[in-house]
Amino acid sequence: MFKASLRTFLAHKGRMALSTLAVLLGVAFVSGTLVFSDTIDLAFAGIAGSTAADVTVKPKQAFTPEVEDRGLSGEVPTLPASVVAKVAAVPGVRAAHGQVSLQNLTVVDKDDKAVGPTTGAPTLGQNWYDDPQVHLVQGHAPTSAGEIVLDRASVRHKGLRLGDTLHVLTPAGSLPGTLVGVVDYTSGNPGVTMAYVDTATAQRALLGKPDRFTGITVDTAPGTGHLAAQRAIKAALGDGYSVATKEEQAQTAAQQISSFLGVVTTALLGFAGLAVLVGIFLILNTFSMLVAQRTRELGLLRALGAGRGQVLRAVLTEALLLGVLGSTLGLAAGIGLAAGLTSLISGFGVDLSGTALVISPVTPVAAYAVGVVVTLVAAYLPARRASRIPPMAALREAAVPPAPRLVRRTVLGAVLLVAGLGLLYGAATHHATLVTAAGLLGGGIVTSLVALVVLGPTLSRVVVYGLGAPFPALFGAVGRMSRLNAVRNPRRTGATAGALMISLSLVGAVAVLAASLTTSVNRDVDNTFGADYVLSGNGATPIGHEVTAKVAAVPGVVAVTRQRYAVAHLNGYQLVVSGVDVATVDRAVKPQYVAGSTANVAAGELMVDQTTATADRLTIGSTVELHFLNGNTGTLTVGAISKPPAGAGKDGGSWEVSLDTLSRFAPEAQDFTLYLTTAPGTDRKALDAALAPYPQVTVQSQADYKKAVTGQVDTVLYLVYALLALAIVIAVLGVVNTLALSVIERTREIGLLRAVGTSRGQVGRMVRLESVLIAVHGALLGLGLGLAWGVAGQRVLTLYGITALSIPWATILAVLVGAAVAGLAAAVLPAAKAARTRVLTAIAAG
Repeated sequence: MFKASLRTFLAHKGRMALSTLAVLLGVAFVSGTLVFSDTIDLAFAGIAGSTAADVTVKPKQAFTPEVEDRGLSGEVPTLPASVVAKVAAVPGVRAAHGQVSLQNLTVVDKDDKAVGPTTGAPTLGQNWYDDPQVHLVQGHAPTSAGEIVLDRASVRHKGLRLGDTLHVLTPAGSLPGTLVGVVDYTSGNPGVTMAYVDTATAQRALLGKPDRFTGITVDTAPGTGHLAAQRAIKAALGDGYSVATKEEQAQTAAQQISSFLGVVTTALLGFAGLAVLVGIFLILNTFSMLVAQRTRELGLLRALGAGRGQVLRAVLTEALLLGVLGSTLGLAAGIGLAAGLTSLISGFGVDLSGTALVISPVTPVAAYAVGVVVTLVAAYLPARRASRIPPMAALREAAVPPAPRLVRRTVLGAVLLVAGLGLLYGAATHHATLVTAAGLLGGGIVTSLVALVVLGPTLSRVVVYGLGAPFPALFGAVGRMSRLNAVRNPRRTGATAGALMISLSLVGAVAVLAASLTTSVNRDVDNTFGADYVLSGNGATPIGHEVTAKVAAVPGVVAVTRQRYAVAHLNGYQLVVSGVDVATVDRAVKPQYVAGSTANVAAGELMVDQTTATADRLTIGSTVELHFLNGNTGTLTVGAISKPPAGAGKDGGSWEVSLDTLSRFAPEAQDFTLYLTTAPGTDRKALDAALAPYPQVTVQSQADYKKAVTGQVDTVLYLVYALLALAIVIAVLGVVNTLALSVIERTREIGLLRAVGTSRGQVGRMVRLESVLIAVHGALLGLGLGLAWGVAGQRVLTLYGITALSIPWATILAVLVGAAVAGLAAAVLPAAKAARTRVLTAIAAG
């Protein structure tokens, strides 16, 4: 039986090619994601570990802020320069270096163009001291004010030369200088720009605090272990400092990198799982059709003595061979994909030359588990059906199988559909808590999806037959036959359309949510954007007082509303508190209050948004105790509650106080956003000219702001579409596969049609029309389901300020047209094969 399975697999390898391709693509996505994430993880962890000092001393903070919030306030914890001498005097310390390290700065050239990376990586500033990981490749080290050293990658990228004029811009001010040296790194550059100046200049111009450092790096003496040195330094300094060994720093960096990569990897694996799910439908259809075409062959095996279990195992053996082959090719393709992505990352300035691809034992195990298990699961039902073929089937002529009875399946699907729609309705109308609404939404999505998969055969009879109603009038007998062929086997049509339905349902849902978010934000901007311009730094970078003074002096600017941020903790979770100019904030941003007013904020009270107030059970008069990053603690009274901003959740909601109140608890907070009100007729050119030396500052009018938000949403939307593209491609391959096997199955029928006068063009047209019907059927079901998910999701997200429902009808229509085009493309090869069928050979086929 194994020999029979192997010969059958090899005999039908052409018919299984697309199924193998489906497994290959799914496994490649999974294995490529794992290899790429493991490689990046090892590379960055290696860089962090190799660049860390033996022991590092830093000021102790009340808590460690999230990575994305580190630069919001501009607060930089420091320690006195006198601590360096104390550390240097500790036994076992060979050398102690005071370090000034900042990341909220910008380097510009003589043309006021930013020198920093374009990938979103930060530009870091640091004082120069002897570091074995940093070595000069050109010029000399900075020794006095005005001398600047940059990393080699940034110098090459901008085409800089020694002697070129540079400016370093920080929230504390700007530093003019000249490029005097170029450095490279022993462990590689993770894509950041590094700027070095002498220690005195770093303290005065970059940090704005003479005789202070942000940390101390320690080189241990020979024979002294890192842990021993750590204990000795802790004993000498007391509890006011954080002392970490090289190994602890590497572990912390690895945890941060793994945390970020974990989110990305999980998202990518989710899309990979979707592609694998869609592939199941393709494999299921392949084996179902192959079993149907081999009825006589399998009946003959039974007649020769093969038991049901042997036939079942024989078909599953073929599936196993398919899974192993697809997994092997997919694993190789995934490794190639990871290599390509790594090269792409290197092209953006991230030096990964010293890191080989990491293929952990988990990767091949996951690749074969996904490929083989998925194939066996998909092939089980056809295999079980094959085992029930009676021996007498070998003596019968092949005939069209009777139409399946779908009563029980229809009833089950209808019940599930009603339950799914009920859960979606509950999610859309339940606004008490986000957790409950999200649970109802998730249950409704899963249940409704399963319902339409179960109802697939029944719906294919109704929907496809209805879609094909105009075909007889438009295409005559060919249109009538294509319509009947599409519903001849409802299970096959339902499974083929189901694969496309799953992919496009997510497209529809994401499109609705994206359109609703954009509309909600635009509506909020119209209602709250009272200023003429808003100024912000690129990334999480404060603007600083120098820029504020510059724009305030621009002719025509009548009011500058400042906004600053400080990071704080409340009840175990992190939040960001903003401080605003209460004298002009009503005009600049027009707060929408549910209770209280700006007067309460001006009086030293706290304003929170409605969603946050509900989540934390806050009301007017409630008190909250906020623990700030610098160690200060503030007890504030809630005096105002506002409407939630669009797209903001509990962690990203509004916690707002006056600038005076914020300065009491976070005096080092820098101006982060500026809202400018100008006199009528003011020309923007003067504002742009004043800000020309500050490329890190973005100026946006109301229209610019809307465009930027729309652009961000569109970027995420296109990324999701790109990740969904693989599942859609596999679904289209399913249409190709179904049509190709259907043409083989109907060889004799096509020969008879040709014998009675049907032309080759008519035969090809019949197959193409059938393909279009299946593709559009799947698109209609998917988009209808996606619209239901999107509408329910939007109603749930009203808790997050997404209050406007927007249906992107243009996108929906474009997807339907695209599905029809995909159906035509999928039919090209099957239609050509059908049209080339030889009449006599086809009629002779049994």
